[in-house]
Amino acid sequence: MYFFGVLLALAAGIFFGIIGPMTKFAYNAGATVEQAIFFRFIIASLIVLPLLPFQKNLIKNYYNNFKNFIIISIGSILLTSGLLISFTLIDVSLAVLIFCLYPIYVLLFSIFFDKEKIKLVIKLLFLTTFIGLIFVLGPSLNIPNILGIICAFIASLGSATMIITNQKISKKQISPIQINIFVNFINCIFFYMILSLFFSLTVFVKLNIFILILLPSISYSIALLSQFFSIPKIGQSNTALFLYLEPVVGVLGAYYLLSEELELYQIIGALVVIISLLLASIINNKIKNVTS
Repeated sequence: MYFFGVLLALAAGIFFGIIGPMTKFAYNAGATVEQAIFFRFIIASLIVLPLLPFQKNLIKNYYNNFKNFIIISIGSILLTSGLLISFTLIDVSLAVLIFCLYPIYVLLFSIFFDKEKIKLVIKLLFLTTFIGLIFVLGPSLNIPNILGIICAFIASLGSATMIITNQKISKKQISPIQINIFVNFINCIFFYMILSLFFSLTVFVKLNIFILILLPSISYSIALLSQFFSIPKIGQSNTALFLYLEPVVGVLGAYYLLSEELELYQIIGALVVIISLLLASIINNKIKNVTS
């Protein structure tokens, strides 16, 4: 059960990581930001739609836990809109670095609010992984736009909110599929209204552009479902730790898909992140075996 949860968390990190390079590839082909956001949530909603009739107590669960479902949806909205704005104001590497602070927020929340017992070695691995992440991203030292930093920080808080709230909902034995359905439908409605009112949203695109938008949209759907399923199995703090793989995959994806150059320190940083994740998985697995 734990090992499967780790695989799901790693899958979430990988699929979340490749969204950025694939989306940028679509932008280079002529897609717009508005189209990328709109199709992401439309496709994500369509993917889970066939599962809707098979969900037991769907309306009852939504009614009884409406507050938490709204909170996790708001977290998703903050994540998406925060990153979208920050990428236009500051360097992408710096925005991603600020955004990827969210596992630290989840860890702190787990320790001080949920009173989750986390071994010192795991806490040190969090720190080691984040240091490796700094080398991977290699942020620019230019003076940044303060609004861009705030937006990236908001996106980071949105991601942490989603993970923490998902843990609360999953403890009530509510299916991750039901969480996914609610979040995607709310995002779909919200962003359609915003994009229609304040942006020029064009939903009719050429086939090649649609396919390029389709790929990151499917990746988002797989990543979100994997994340939602992993949290009940290994917990919010462990899931957050393994999601550190996301920016590493993003940087490597940019290298292979967008021909961006990698420095030696970035490769070393990627190895530090991956080794830290492997050690965390092995140590946590041993702890689970000892306590069970």
